[in-house]
Amino acid sequence: MDYESTLLQVVRNPALMNKINFQCVKEYGVDGLRVWMPPDPLDVAKVDGIWYGVDPQTGRRLGRVDFAGGGAVLPLEEPTLVTEEDIERIPVVSADDVIRSGKLNAVKAIIDEAGEDYFVISYAGHFTVEYLTVARGKMQAMIDLVERPEFCHKAEEKALQVAIRNGLALARIGIHGLMIADVYGGVMSPAHFKEFCLPYFRRFVEAMRPTGTLIYLHVCGNSRGILEMMADTGVNCIEPLDPLGGVEVKDARRRVGHRVALMGGVNTVKLAHGSLPEVIDDCRRCLQEGAVNGGYILAAGDMLPTETSREKVQAMVEAARAYTYR
Repeated sequence: MDYESTLLQVVRNPALMNKINFQCVKEYGVDGLRVWMPPDPLDVAKVDGIWYGVDPQTGRRLGRVDFAGGGAVLPLEEPTLVTEEDIERIPVVSADDVIRSGKLNAVKAIIDEAGEDYFVISYAGHFTVEYLTVARGKMQAMIDLVERPEFCHKAEEKALQVAIRNGLALARIGIHGLMIADVYGGVMSPAHFKEFCLPYFRRFVEAMRPTGTLIYLHVCGNSRGILEMMADTGVNCIEPLDPLGGVEVKDARRRVGHRVALMGGVNTVKLAHGSLPEVIDDCRRCLQEGAVNGGYILAAGDMLPTETSREKVQAMVEAARAYTYR
């Protein structure tokens, strides 16, 4: 089945994504994988050449299928939160109820299959500015940070409570690690990151600390201005150290030391379009800059581009095993 057809099938059956991820992990011989809490299944419809995720009950178009970004359904720019009453109506259920709902059954199946052989990571949901961009639309969310800061804080507070309970539920079914993220962290100012992201990340980490679950923080793009704050969240690791955003592994190591582990840094343009020797050299550079005395995970400076060849992925795996700097 081709790439597009596979992603459309995932929209219809979201649990399939975790199975595909696990299959790739096995084929490449790595020992960790990330699995998602599957969203509700959707129908799909093609309108004017664009594929949309469609509510199976009402037929309403909910969002555009993001083939470039891995198959997620990107919400249409229609706010789901308008008033504070909308925020109050968002349900917050207990971790036990999350488990009882069956939403984590697909994740639990992967954890059980992984056994002791794989480190399994998941995601408890958006709860900082990224949440606002989904609930309010990207442009409106950025305007709200300035014009309606209290509204933003109330929305984030509710999203945080939902994410904490999802995280606790994931820990109870045996997840080993969690990703928390704000892909807009490199776009907003450091002052806005400090106000609208840092305290919520800290509270999530504190809520999860008793479970012993390891946590890493993902901020796309130019995170140079907030590296210390990312480390100050209390997470175990920060990533993806995107070189296209001007982030350097050596600079991150110099600034945060070994307070947290580092992950990422491999140039995604080289992974997509560079030669195999260029990818190998870039992996060696990242290892030399980040792996001295440990605390570094070799990875792309964001996600692997869809154009990345099997040979380049295998080269990254082999580089991580072969190069050790102490």
